[in-house]
Amino acid sequence: MRRVLILVFENTVASPFAAPLDVFHQAGRLYDRLLGGAESPLFEVRLVSLDGRPFETRTGMRIVPHQGITEATRADLVLVSALGSLNPDRYPGAVEWLRAHADRGADIASVCTGAFLLAATGLLDGRTATTHWAFADRFRESYPAVDLRPERIVTDEGQFLCSAGFTAATDLSLYLVERYCGLDVALGIAKAMVYDFGRDSQSPYSVFRFRKNHGDAVVLEVQAWLEAHYPEKTCYPDLAGRFGLGTRTLERRFKAATGITPLAYLHRVRVEAAKRLLEGAGQGFEEIAWAVGYGDGGFFRKVFARETGLRPGEYRRRFRRRG
Repeated sequence: MRRVLILVFENTVASPFAAPLDVFHQAGRLYDRLLGGAESPLFEVRLVSLDGRPFETRTGMRIVPHQGITEATRADLVLVSALGSLNPDRYPGAVEWLRAHADRGADIASVCTGAFLLAATGLLDGRTATTHWAFADRFRESYPAVDLRPERIVTDEGQFLCSAGFTAATDLSLYLVERYCGLDVALGIAKAMVYDFGRDSQSPYSVFRFRKNHGDAVVLEVQAWLEAHYPEKTCYPDLAGRFGLGTRTLERRFKAATGITPLAYLHRVRVEAAKRLLEGAGQGFEEIAWAVGYGDGGFFRKVFARETGLRPGEYRRRFRRRG
């Protein structure tokens, strides 16, 4: 059997490590049992903490790890769960422990904010990674040498893998089960757990985070104006003139402060407004497109799909409020 070590931390929620624990433990067990067959476990799974002592999750659940990191010296896969703090200095010995397992040939994977600790090892430098969409900007600032892909559910760089937040731990675990044991085994677990297998994007779940801690007062005014007047027809010369800037200066300063152009910012503000309307009931998409500032519904469909990874109808079916 392959040996899986899941590195867990206090002051976080349970799902980022409980889901992988269940997936790997049940591989070869649950689906076979449900169909009346014999169980043939495929993985030996251990929860590992820094010191091996019991701890509580943020929700008050008491967790008793199997081992501390000094005892856990052999693994085929090490999975870093979500962190209680994004500061790797809070986890003494963890960076060196991960590097040692990588040097011995173990696959190293992270879930959610666990990517921050994995990136602190330097093993992700020059490689792709993902993390929870809400922490993308913080990750880029902390680890500019890593090619962050926050739209992805799972990134795979061979020996090093990352996944997005919370339930993406299940996606990553099933992905790895498929790698190690084949598609049939992974599909069997997904069916037994009643889980949608094969998700590849977290874009539909993300909320556009408007970067405003950049210190450019004029750009902040432009952002506030766009957010308040997004349904209105807007052109660069008028927008720039409103704030006493040339068009090139506006675009240069805005992109330097926020990471995107004013036009891209406006598109994202409009998409967020459209998402809220699609989550409600009653309005058709053409009406919604008009309400958020687009006279051409077909063009806005393309914008919406590019930003969210879903067509408007798919988004409404997935996220519409019930009742």
